[in-house]
Amino acid sequence: MARVLHLPARGRLIVCTDLQGCLRDFHRIVELFDEAMAETGDAHLLFTGDLIHGPHLDEQDWPDFLGEYYRDASGEVIDELAVLMARHPGRVHALVGNHEHGHIGGPHTAKFAADEVAVLEHLLGPEHAERMRAVLREFALVAIAPCGAVFTHGAPAATIASIRDIEEARLDGFEAGSPIDILDTPVIGAILWARSAEPDVAARFVRTLGGTFCVYGHDVIPEGFEIIGDEQIVVSTSFGVFDANKVYVSLDLAARYRSVHDLRVGHEILPLYPDARPQRERAHG
Repeated sequence: MARVLHLPARGRLIVCTDLQGCLRDFHRIVELFDEAMAETGDAHLLFTGDLIHGPHLDEQDWPDFLGEYYRDASGEVIDELAVLMARHPGRVHALVGNHEHGHIGGPHTAKFAADEVAVLEHLLGPEHAERMRAVLREFALVAIAPCGAVFTHGAPAATIASIRDIEEARLDGFEAGSPIDILDTPVIGAILWARSAEPDVAARFVRTLGGTFCVYGHDVIPEGFEIIGDEQIVVSTSFGVFDANKVYVSLDLAARYRSVHDLRVGHEILPLYPDARPQRERAHG
C-alpha cells in the first residue's frame, strides 16, 4: 500500500480520530458519512489511526479519565470498516496508528494489557487475525489534500526533506523493539508516536507536503480539540472523551484553508453527538 494517501480536490471529507475499539462511535461517524454522501453525492471518510485496542472493563470499574464507557470491539470495528471500504471503493480511508502498527511490524503496545497485540489476536483466532492484518496493511501513513490539509496519527514532528521520505518509510521489522526505541526511528517514530510538535517543526513538515495545517489525534483532549500555533489541530473524536465533548472534522475539499485558524467551530469542527448532555449535568440528573 502507498504510504501517502492523496485525497481529491472536491467533495466533503469527514475526519475521525482515535476510536480504540468503540463500535458505537464508529457507527456514529459512518452515519455522518452516509449523510454527507446523501447530501452531496461526493464524500470521503478518513480515520487517522488507532481504531483498535480499547479497555476490557466493567462499567463499575471504569475511571472517569477514560471518558464515555464502552466495551472494546476492535475486531468488529475492523470487520465493519472492511465492509464499508468495499461498499464505497476509494472513498473510505484509514491511516496507521501506533496500535495498528503493532500488528503489521511495529512494537506491541501495552496500554490496557501487557501485550495488546497478542491479546487481540488471541481473541480473534488465527484466521480472523490474519484477515484483520490484511486490512491494516492497506492503511496509509499520511494523507494530504489540495485544500491544504495534512493528516497524521501522531503530531507532525517528523523531519523530512520531501514526500519521498514518507513514501519509502518501512513499517516492518520492529516487533521485538519497544515504543522507546521506535521514537528514535526517522519518520515513522514521530508520525506514529509523537504527542506534540514544536511550531517550527510542524510548519516545516506541513509545508514540505504542500499543506498549510495538520489534523491528528493520538493524544486525548478532554475538551474535544486543541489548536496549536498556525499549523496544528489535535482532535478527539472518541476515546477518552465524554460524548458532549467528542468532535470530528468536516472539510470542503474544494476550498483552500490558509491555516488551522480557518477551521471554525460549528462549520469544520463539529460535535459527534450534538444533543449529548455534559457529564456534570448527567451526574446531577
